[in-house]
Amino acid sequence: MSVIDALNTISQGWSESRSGGMLVNPNAGGGIIDVAIVSGEWFIIFNDDREAMEGFDTRDDAIEAFAIASRVEA
Repeated sequence: MSVIDALNTISQGWSESRSGGMLVNPNAGGGIIDVAIVSGEWFIIFNDDREAMEGFDTRDDAIEAFAIASRVEA
């Protein structure tokens, strides 16, 4: 299963800017998973009232945190 497929099980509509790059979903339950240029740390911005999360070493860490946060909120 691809990263996009896995994220789409949480909320449909995920796309990737490029392989290994930013992930976005404008739909409810989606958000942005991207990397900060200066620090190189990955962050999450949710499309709802959850606070942004930051400081992830890898994209996979940020994706996992997004999935966990989405299960808790569901």
